[in-house]
Amino acid sequence: MQDYQMGVIESKFADIIWENEPISSTELVKVCEKEFNWKKSTTYTMIKKLCEKQFAKSENAIVTSLIPKEEVRMN
Repeated sequence: MQDYQMGVIESKFADIIWENEPISSTELVKVCEKEFNWKKSTTYTMIKKLCEKQFAKSENAIVTSLIPKEEVRMN
């Protein structure tokens, strides 16, 4: 089992994905605007970041996690 690490903000964002997946990127933008007061571009940047780390995937504007919550360790 691999141990994945993420920072506090990434972790809070990941929690939203875990709690709501599969979630559309549009819905994710709405939730993050409410939770973090983020702009749309910030949410899309975070989606891209987590996809690059192979934590999540975004296909047809639907975001899902690739890593179970139990395998993630907070920094």
